[in-house]
Amino acid sequence: MCKVCFSGFKHKFVIFGLIMLCSAGARAEPKTQNLFAFTFENDFFVGDDAGYTNGMGITFGQGVFNDFNADNLPRWIYWLTKDTYISTMNNKRRGIAHMFFHRMQTPEDISTQELLVDDVPYAGLLAWQGTLYAWDAQVADQFSLYLGVVGPIAYAEKSQTFIHRLLSSEEPKGWDHQIGNEFVFKVEAQRIWKLYRSNDENNQIDIIGLYGAGIGNLQSVTKAGFAIRWGTNLQHSFSTFSLDADRRANSLSFSSGNDFYLFFGGKVGLVFNSILIEGNTFKDSHSAPLEHFQNQLSTGAAWNIGKNSFVFQLSSTSSSTEFTDKRDTFGAVSFSHGY
Repeated sequence: MCKVCFSGFKHKFVIFGLIMLCSAGARAEPKTQNLFAFTFENDFFVGDDAGYTNGMGITFGQGVFNDFNADNLPRWIYWLTKDTYISTMNNKRRGIAHMFFHRMQTPEDISTQELLVDDVPYAGLLAWQGTLYAWDAQVADQFSLYLGVVGPIAYAEKSQTFIHRLLSSEEPKGWDHQIGNEFVFKVEAQRIWKLYRSNDENNQIDIIGLYGAGIGNLQSVTKAGFAIRWGTNLQHSFSTFSLDADRRANSLSFSSGNDFYLFFGGKVGLVFNSILIEGNTFKDSHSAPLEHFQNQLSTGAAWNIGKNSFVFQLSSTSSSTEFTDKRDTFGAVSFSHGY
């Protein structure tokens, strides 16, 4: 081959190699997967039936994306969030989860029809929560919007009565005094930091820090905490971790392996307002004095088999009212399926 031809061929080869290197450096769009989850919380697990008594939720999630756009988000959510930090941070993986959940609380004594003025009100909440996730190996952000209703329209009375009949529990008789119908909302942001993770692939330990804040007539709060986890493939479940069991989307369902982790964590918070304790915003209703400083301790286990994952959690929260120092304790189970 002549020197001129060889030189031209060499230059073309170098240019082609540079193009391939640049292409390899660009982020490929990951394969999109879907998630379905069902969560059930009840103080029946710990033999108590007062305060926060029951909650359940159904979650539909989707990910992973490099960027949010009008194709992978509902148009109105994309319009509201396209210029916010959750959408504009660089070099992040992203996902979204929609959760429809139902919660209810009762006073200590559910056997009387009389108004119990020195205890929390009967209250039900029916709501949708949309959460956008953005994460890398070190930091995970969760940005949520809650929209829902409280009052008789939430059908908490009928739900609790039905569940108690199934469990052969005492029938609640004071729902005539529940708080009135009201539209509720809340905007909330939470950040998770990986503070430490061991290098052992089979038995990992990590420590993560949690911080969050929210505002709305449903609740306004700022909170901080930590969690310690031991298990396998912890990096795969880092982005969606939460100590709030009824808001759980378990990303282990996106893993095809058999993984697990045990966890223990706690958080403290300053609650500025809570409609479930203080009653309706624009009308008179039964209310209780809010305990602004609150805390929570939680422990549990998560594991997955193929595309199916399970979580069991026990939580103990400080009293949400100044009437008592008694803690609310409840359990939660969650099932998730990735497809």
